[in-house]
Amino acid sequence: MIPVEIKILIGLVTGLVVGLTGASGVVVVVPLLTMILGFSMHTAVGTSLFVDMITPLFVAYSYYKRGNVNLKAGLWLAVGAILGAQAGALVANEALSSDLMSKGFVFFMFLMAISMWIKSTRPTREVSDSKLAILNWKNRLITLGIGIILGVISGLFGAGGGLMFLLVLMIVLKFPTHMAIGTSSLIMALTAASGTLGYALQENVDFSTGAILTVAAVIGGLLSARLANRVSEKTLNRLVGGVFACLGVAMIFLQ
Repeated sequence: MIPVEIKILIGLVTGLVVGLTGASGVVVVVPLLTMILGFSMHTAVGTSLFVDMITPLFVAYSYYKRGNVNLKAGLWLAVGAILGAQAGALVANEALSSDLMSKGFVFFMFLMAISMWIKSTRPTREVSDSKLAILNWKNRLITLGIGIILGVISGLFGAGGGLMFLLVLMIVLKFPTHMAIGTSSLIMALTAASGTLGYALQENVDFSTGAILTVAAVIGGLLSARLANRVSEKTLNRLVGGVFACLGVAMIFLQ
């Protein structure tokens, strides 16, 4: 029997990462559930999606209060992601091995770390510089298509779209880092709800463990989101890059 305190600690760390980076709690939940609690990879992913269904909503609201959430672009991306997440979850449960899913996590985390460090060396972008500053029908269709693609990735790797959405919002759509994190958190919550349903239908979600993790993660997420909203873009980029690099290294040694 794993002590409840361990689950609470995992939840707190998860929330700190989500609030600081806007990425999915999967980067913490999945490796810790598999290594410490002995969960199968698929159940760990499904449970992480359940946590991601609730925690990022609180984080997104914290960013929203400071004007760091693009609701229009975020909702169009989320619609596409919700559709894609179901297909991704189905494929993951039927076709992907746990080893391949683990390698996918490590790849995405190092990709994000490199992207954040590069971004920290460049001038800070304004909201008006974003390619979606004007959301016409062409941009709506573009964001919908991007959302579908990232939704499939989310369902495959259980990331709630967090890693890939954050990457696309910053690198492709040119969002400022604070707004990218806030918007990614909102999208992640909506996408994770769809992914959770897909994994639950396959009985790959531990709801009792997920509930404990979620309560602790909300607390940790609100604390780290408050910190992230107060630091500069360059500092935030370096912090986020460092977090992803550390998590990537940890997963290599924990596998």
